[in-house]
Amino acid sequence: MITEHYDYFAYESKTLYLFESEGEQGAIIKIVMFTPYESNFWNLAFGDVNDNSIDDSVISNNHDIVKIMSTIGKIVYDFSAQYPTRGIYIRPVDEKRKKLYNHVFRRNYDAISRVFDVLGIFDAIEEEYSPKKSYDVFKLKRKFVK
Repeated sequence: MITEHYDYFAYESKTLYLFESEGEQGAIIKIVMFTPYESNFWNLAFGDVNDNSIDDSVISNNHDIVKIMSTIGKIVYDFSAQYPTRGIYIRPVDEKRKKLYNHVFRRNYDAISRVFDVLGIFDAIEEEYSPKKSYDVFKLKRKFVK
């Protein structure tokens, strides 16, 4: 379930989004970018803006992770509404983020699965997502495509 989130700015193509995290470390510009990956799946990259690029390994420690993840959720819904036939490929960059993403999917699976078909990949095996398992990669495909 998407709770409180940050306002974000979507560039015209709706493949690049910016928002500002506010917390103990001050204002930090965050970026979410979708790039072609494979077979009509688009990779979701997320991180801090650093020298006009995405730093996806930094830990900002702004104590607003729930609000950040809710904002990314809103952006995923926005992107998929704009491009309903494009799948979304999400690969965490490290173990800490992998645990976080698994927690987010597990906790919000009922709401997510109303809009998306969700696949999980573990040890190169792709399967229908199960909240009882942990995955290395997540793939989302919007349901009800016209």
